[in-house]
Amino acid sequence: MDIHDWMNAKQKQFPNHLQSHTPYAAVYKIMYFQNKKTYLGSYISCSAYIREIEGNAIELIEMASLINYSDFTKSVGRYNKGGDLGPMSEKERSEILLPCIEEFLEPSGTKE
Repeated sequence: MDIHDWMNAKQKQFPNHLQSHTPYAAVYKIMYFQNKKTYLGSYISCSAYIREIEGNAIELIEMASLINYSDFTKSVGRYNKGGDLGPMSEKERSEILLPCIEEFLEPSGTKE
C-alpha cells in the first residue's frame, strides 16, 4: 500500500474529521480533528506533513496542535476561529499533541 492508498483509507476512516491535500507528489498536509470536545467546549486538532520514504514507509513531520472553537461537524475550513497552542512543553506534547496524532494513526475499525 503506497501513501495515496493509505491516505484514501484514512479519508474513509475519518470522513468528518480529516482534511488533507497534496502539495507535492508523495506528501500530504493533514489536519485531523479529534471527536471529543475539551473541558472548555472546544475541539483539538493536530496537523502534520506526511511523506513517503524508503518504499512504503511514512514519516510525520512538522506536527502541531490547534484549538478549534467552531463545530467541526459544520465546517472545517480555514475560516474557523482557532489558534495554535504555541510552544509546547513536554507535558503539553504528551497530553495534547500525541493523543491526537495517535488517534489519527489508529488502524481502521477501532474508531468511529
